[in-house]
Amino acid sequence: MSDAREATAQSVRALAAWAAATPPERLPAQILQRAARVLADDLSAIVGARDEPEVKAFHGKVLERAKHAEATVFRGGRPRTDRLSAAVANGLAGDWIELDEGYRQAPCHAGIYVVPALLADAEARNLTLAELLRALALGYEIVTRIARAWTPRELNQQSHGRYCAIGAAAAVSLSQRKSAVNLADAIGAAATLVGPSPRNHVVQGVLIRNAWPAWGAWSGMMAVEWVDCGIAGTPAALHDTYTTILGGEAHPERLAAGLGEQWGILDGYTKIYACCQHLHSAVEAAIDLRPRLLGEAALGDIERIEVETHPLALPLMNARPPTSLAAKFSMSHAMAAVLATGSGGADAFAAATLTEPAIARLRERVSVKPWQPELPAPHDRPARVTVGLRNGRTLSGECLSARGGPDRPLPPEVVLDKMDALAVPAYPKMRAVFTELLSLQPRRMQQGWREIVDEMCA
Repeated sequence: MSDAREATAQSVRALAAWAAATPPERLPAQILQRAARVLADDLSAIVGARDEPEVKAFHGKVLERAKHAEATVFRGGRPRTDRLSAAVANGLAGDWIELDEGYRQAPCHAGIYVVPALLADAEARNLTLAELLRALALGYEIVTRIARAWTPRELNQQSHGRYCAIGAAAAVSLSQRKSAVNLADAIGAAATLVGPSPRNHVVQGVLIRNAWPAWGAWSGMMAVEWVDCGIAGTPAALHDTYTTILGGEAHPERLAAGLGEQWGILDGYTKIYACCQHLHSAVEAAIDLRPRLLGEAALGDIERIEVETHPLALPLMNARPPTSLAAKFSMSHAMAAVLATGSGGADAFAAATLTEPAIARLRERVSVKPWQPELPAPHDRPARVTVGLRNGRTLSGECLSARGGPDRPLPPEVVLDKMDALAVPAYPKMRAVFTELLSLQPRRMQQGWREIVDEMCA
């Protein structure tokens, strides 16, 4: 082994040994509460996508084949199927409306890589809520440490393909209380199951992108089963994949430094805008600017919309998005829709907005340029929106860091409000149940997840 490859393997083993040996009672209440919040946030996003035509069609196919009622496909009611199929079905829905939570320190949506597989495994085995939150928090930690441990050579691969299988494998291994060796072998196996996940697909609106977490859920769960059969990976596979093949710069010390002291889940963000997080500062700036704009001009008076922004957002330009996914990754659409509607929610990125004449006109007037000089975190994703009017006047607004991240956190009630909008119409009892789960009520912590789902779905 090279020194870097050996250091990676040793650090992965140390990370797995720590995670496998950490029981729920050793997790701080703050971490368990945040895990419950991630669960609520991502489950709401899953349910919220239930009526998207493609999601509905795939769920129908899955449920037609159902033979073993192990786990719920969260689309209203209690349709159940085998745990692998349920994880895939929920994984497909998880990122569809772009309201799942995300991780701030590196491009990574750790929650949606962990939650679909974990929900299915936990329900099939009736895991207690305490054990479910343990697996979620520790699985999230493993994924985010891996995301931080490699600096990509270039930003041409979307994070879902890089990490989704690892998140599922880690969560299910932890859920099933596998040994440290098994956990490390499953992570190593999952690292070889990464997909190319071309980043330009999100700008083009290629809908297969929304299936990458679904494929990752299946791959990660199968990695755990394969290890049980002696078909193991190796901890050194992370170096082989992310450095040797993908060309990333390795920082293996980040995999195991400060275990139990630094928690990735506290660096997550809650999304209140239904688009790529890289656009959120621009969306927020445009929302704040809109009342001043309409106070002295009409939308038809806008001649140009210039956005100064950070490097991650600069490539996200598509003046004619063909799908709602493309709209969610288009600065052109985000600025046009927000200024036209006053909203950054799901309605601003719905399919109907793609052909709205006023929005289409404004999309053609959007341009981007780099924010200079680049700023340090947490202001490393800023935006300044300048609107030029027909009379020569200009109006500007800026946002250095959008709401929802660890530097500008939103109260827990926001997640419950999202649940009201996205999931409660399908599951009227869900908010009441999660109000108790988020407070870590002792009775709930010892309750089985299958029993909790029974109650939510009643």
